Amino acid sequence: MIPSVRRRLLLTLLSAAVVVWTITAAVIYRDVRREVNNLFDANLANTAQLLLSLVHHEIKEELRDYSGADGQRRLITKLGESFPANRYGKKVVFQVWVGGKGPVFRSARAPETPLSSVASGFSDEKIDGHSWRVVTVSDKDELIRVNVAERLEIRRELNEDIVRPLLMPLLLGLPLLALLIWLSVGRSLRPFRRLAREIASREPSNLQPLTRHPVPIEAKPLVDALNALFERLQQAIDREKRLTADAAHELRTPLAGLRTQAEVAQRAVDEREKHKALQQLINGVDRTTRLVEQLLAMSRLDPEIRLHDLVPVDLREVAAEVLAELTADASEKNIALDLEDGKEGVTIKGDPASLHVLLGNLVNNAIRYTPAGGRVTASVTSSKDQVTLKVSDSGPGITPDERERVFERFYRGQDSFGAGSGLGLAIAQRIAVLHHAHITLTTSVYGGLEVKVVFQRKIVS
Repeated sequence: MIPSVRRRLLLTLLSAAVVVWTITAAVIYRDVRREVNNLFDANLANTAQLLLSLVHHEIKEELRDYSGADGQRRLITKLGESFPANRYGKKVVFQVWVGGKGPVFRSARAPETPLSSVASGFSDEKIDGHSWRVVTVSDKDELIRVNVAERLEIRRELNEDIVRPLLMPLLLGLPLLALLIWLSVGRSLRPFRRLAREIASREPSNLQPLTRHPVPIEAKPLVDALNALFERLQQAIDREKRLTADAAHELRTPLAGLRTQAEVAQRAVDEREKHKALQQLINGVDRTTRLVEQLLAMSRLDPEIRLHDLVPVDLREVAAEVLAELTADASEKNIALDLEDGKEGVTIKGDPASLHVLLGNLVNNAIRYTPAGGRVTASVTSSKDQVTLKVSDSGPGITPDERERVFERFYRGQDSFGAGSGLGLAIAQRIAVLHHAHITLTTSVYGGLEVKVVFQRKIVS
C-alpha cells in the first residue's frame, strides 16, 4: 500500500530535521569541547605559573630551610588562600618539586609519585583509575618544578552544562514541529481533496472542464491533464454518436432493399423471377456486409489511437497481395490490373493489416468506378526523403472541387455510380494519418483518378 502524502512528508521532514539537528548538535558539542579544553588548558597553565611564582618567592624570602615542617605548613596555608575552594577544588591537585627531591609541597589528594613524567608542557595521564590533564612548569634554573593536574571529567561536566541548555529546546521542539508539519501539509492538501470531491460528484456524462475552484500551481498540471482528457473523451463520444447516426442512416436503405427482395422472392411464382430476386438478395447481403466491415474498420481507426509495435512492411509485397486478391473482380469487368515495376524491397515501418486495408480500399474503389475494359495500376517508388504509393485508374475521376469532400464519411461524388458506401477514402485517409503519411487526389495519366500516399522517409526503416 502506498503511504499517504501527509505521512510521507511528515516522516521526511522530521527525519531531515533530526539529521540536521544531530549534525548541528555534534558541531556545537565539538566547538564547545574545543573551547572548554583551550580555556581549561590556559587556566591550568596560568595556575601552574602562579603557583611556581609563589613557591619561588616563598622559598627564597621566607623558607631558607625549605624542608622544615613549619615552613611547609605556612606555604601550604598561603597557597590555599591564593586558590580558594570551589566546586571543582577536589578534582584539582598540585605537586612542587625542589632540586629533584620528592614533592616538598603537594595538595592533600595529590599522590607522592610524580603526576607526569613530562619535563615541561601538557600531558594526559591515568592516575588511580581516573583521567587527568597535567601541566608541568619549571623555573629558569630548573630547580623548582610544579605539576598541576585536574580531572578530565570536570571538562565533560562543563561541556554538558553548556550544551544541555542548547539542545533541550531542539528536542522539546520536535513534537511541536511534527504538529505544525501535520497541520500545514493537511491545509496544503485541501485543494486536492476538494478536487477529488468535485470529480467524484460528477455525472458520467459531465465532461466539462474543471473550473469551479482555483487550484494551486502544483495541482494545475493535473487539472490541465484531466481537462484535456475530458475534451478527448467528449470528442470521442461525439464521433461515436455521429458514426452511429450515419451508420443507422446508411444501413436503413440496404436493409429495406433486402426485405423487399426477400418479399419478391417469397411471392414469385416463376422460377426465373425467384432466382433473380434471390440473386439480388445475395448481392444486397454482400453490399451490406461490405458496409458493416467498413463501419467496423472506421470504429477501430480512431484518430486518437496511436499505432504500436510497428514492424518493417514491404509495400510492394502488400500491393502484390492486394492485386492478387482483387484480380477476379477486375477480370469480371475486363479491367487490366497491373503492378508497375520498381525497386524491390521498398519498406516502411507500419502496421501490416491496416496498410493492407488502405491499399485494398484504393484498388477496390478504382475497380468499382472504372468502366469495363479500363485499366488500374499500382506503383511503389522511393526517393531520398519519402516513399510514394500510387493507385491510378482510367475511370471518370473526381472533379477538383469534390476532392476534399470525398474524404468525408458516407460522401459519394455527384457522378458516382454503382454500389458503394462512401467510406473507402475516409478509411484510407485515416490509416494514412496514423502512419504520418499524406494522401492526395490528382488526375491520372489515363485521364481518371490518381491517389497518391506519401510516407515520410523518417518512418522508413
